[in-house]
Amino acid sequence: MSGKTVKDKSGFLAIGAYGGNQCVPFYRKGYPTLFVNTALQDLNSLKDVDEKYKYHIPGGEGCNKDRKKSKEIFRKDIDNIVNQIREKMPGIEYLFIVGSAGGGTASGIIASMKRVAMNDLDIKACPIITVMPNTKLESVKALINCYETLAEIEKIGEELGATFILDNDKNANKLRINEMFFCYLDALLSNQSSSVLGNVDNAEIEELISTPGMAIISKLGKDKSDTQQLISTFHNNIYAPMEKDKVIKYIGLINAGTGKEIRIEDIYEEVGVPLDCFTGFESDFTLCVLSGLSLPYEKMAEIKEKIDTNRDTIKRNLTAQRQNRLSDGLGFFDEVVQSEKPKEKRKSGNNRELLF
Repeated sequence: MSGKTVKDKSGFLAIGAYGGNQCVPFYRKGYPTLFVNTALQDLNSLKDVDEKYKYHIPGGEGCNKDRKKSKEIFRKDIDNIVNQIREKMPGIEYLFIVGSAGGGTASGIIASMKRVAMNDLDIKACPIITVMPNTKLESVKALINCYETLAEIEKIGEELGATFILDNDKNANKLRINEMFFCYLDALLSNQSSSVLGNVDNAEIEELISTPGMAIISKLGKDKSDTQQLISTFHNNIYAPMEKDKVIKYIGLINAGTGKEIRIEDIYEEVGVPLDCFTGFESDFTLCVLSGLSLPYEKMAEIKEKIDTNRDTIKRNLTAQRQNRLSDGLGFFDEVVQSEKPKEKRKSGNNRELLF
């Protein structure tokens, strides 16, 4: 079966190192993709990507987790970046903006980039794909960046486009998280399942990815497609934890069978009653999308608590670096040197050696 899918309308803007790694599988699958970075080394590491789809921001040498630096670099070059998107992804209707919430290059710009793209490009929505840092292994600076990035995403909440928030706490293998998410999103965007019992059509998939708020995608094989296993994927997955408030706007459910294996009323009981539920049948797998969820406020509160816990220690360390604790010793030898009588005149020579 062939025909137009949402995949044919979608492109990816990969920002920073994480954005590049996450988007390479989409690029290989034929999705229009532009890789943007302030660090040339990161772009050079993308060996399978044609150079014409890489854009190094002039003067950029990386942002070393500095969101302000990222904002300033992008601000100066934003018109060129927009032109690159137009040139490399003509005709797309959905632009997925992909970048890490905890890094430097992307965290400072992904929210603003969504607003710029919505205003300057002829597209319908800009879903965001981002990832939260591992709270046990990564730095306090990465946690601060993550908190501020999601606060900016919340601020532009009415701009069309879902936010997929992956979580590095969920799996020690970051690349495995990337691979799994690619499989889920690609299955949704390229869906062509067809059944006389009903289908989730392109317009409904577009509604799912256009709805503001957090979204998650679950996928199960035919042999595992039952209610309890599907509910389990809402919590044991690669995403930031769902809130318990049961706020939800849409559910998209593409069944592997005739729908008898999954009780939709049990799904409602678990996640909340949506405005609408788009349902399809007789697919090769079960795919479920929850869209219009609350942002992961409980997880962000935990991150803020960890930041606050380390605040005094960080301030003390920074203050200690600025203190001149040896200043009282300056001039200590002056009297000794002055009291000594020169025994002989130094021979002329290369005095520069005294500077080393």
